[in-house]
Amino acid sequence: MSQSIRQAAVTSTPSPSLAQVQSPRLPTAETLLPYLARIDETRWYSNRGELVQRLERRLNALFSGGASEATSLLVTASTGSAAIEAAVLAAAGRATPERPLALMPSYTFVATALSVIRCGYRPYFVDVDPETWTLDPDAIAAHPHLAEAGLVMPVTAYGRVPDMRGWERVHAATGVPVVVDAAPAFEPFVRDPGLVSATVPAALSFHATKSFSTAEGGAVLWRDESRLFQVAQISCFGVTDQRLCLFEGFNGKLSEYHAAMGLACLDEWTRREDAYARIAAAYRGGDTAPDQAGTIVATPEVSAAYVILDSPNAAVSHLAEQRLAARGIGTRRWYGMGLHRQPAFADAPHDPLPVTEELTLRHLGLPAAIDLTDEDIAFVLHTLNGNHAGGGETRIGATAGTTPRQPRYG
Repeated sequence: MSQSIRQAAVTSTPSPSLAQVQSPRLPTAETLLPYLARIDETRWYSNRGELVQRLERRLNALFSGGASEATSLLVTASTGSAAIEAAVLAAAGRATPERPLALMPSYTFVATALSVIRCGYRPYFVDVDPETWTLDPDAIAAHPHLAEAGLVMPVTAYGRVPDMRGWERVHAATGVPVVVDAAPAFEPFVRDPGLVSATVPAALSFHATKSFSTAEGGAVLWRDESRLFQVAQISCFGVTDQRLCLFEGFNGKLSEYHAAMGLACLDEWTRREDAYARIAAAYRGGDTAPDQAGTIVATPEVSAAYVILDSPNAAVSHLAEQRLAARGIGTRRWYGMGLHRQPAFADAPHDPLPVTEELTLRHLGLPAAIDLTDEDIAFVLHTLNGNHAGGGETRIGATAGTTPRQPRYG
């Protein structure tokens, strides 16, 4: 890192993009205009219009690795939650009195549990693996409450690569449907088309805070065209082209306007990937990389939408959070204190959750806006290390025995 950047990090004030953990920047109005003009021409605004179909074709090609195959791999949805619900209803149906439980991690965002509740299931929280931060397929296959579960829902924490083969084995061995909440895992499926499963659907989110976005939206990935057709019907009130309602559904269709944003985002996807890669490299590299504060976890280990500071313990993480806040730098505990700590799920049954309890106190989201400069990132890293104007601060590792106050919810 150059001397000028180091100096800027020491003496400058934060840019506006550092005030929030995520400050999304989607394609501009100018880039949307050709797609919006097409909507005006067709007068087709919703109900799987021309732009939605075009977006699905382009995404299908992307998730197929550019292969010219006939198999469709995805159906879009109005939100990431709608994608989860449609996938659950297609793969498992609604909960039954005999199998009312959905086994899932507590280390996730509230949408995971809320989506299965809307399908009639009762969340049962299981602890995650300390290395992958996700459910362990072998542990789930041997779980004592599996006989009461009508659904297993693993989550790709921060968009980490899902163990789709492991979940296929669980489904094959137990017969229990598995649906993966892969909300932020767009990039792993793009990098490895083989991850898309024929037996285990994965639900993506295309929210504005995700690396690929339609502003609001989602998709179900499933290498099974007949089941994808069912997903499409479920998200259209369960109604066929003959206007017959064959099964329970809801309104979960992506609009043409959101598809326009998705198409514009795909048009600049390569540039977005390069920008995110530069941000990750800046966080990891140079002589300002955090030392005692913890390890930076960024793309490709997680989705490019996240930069995570993985501190050695809760006290160090708390001090980092305080130090960044004092300099006007936004942070977030993305999964709060775990779903089992959320009031809405206070009555949900759960296993002991020691790993979840630890990770919620160790993991801190750092600014990850796509337009961060090298100077912005150097400012964050210097702040973590106490190397900014005013000085005189205790090195972050020197207070590792301090008891932190409880962090705020994400």
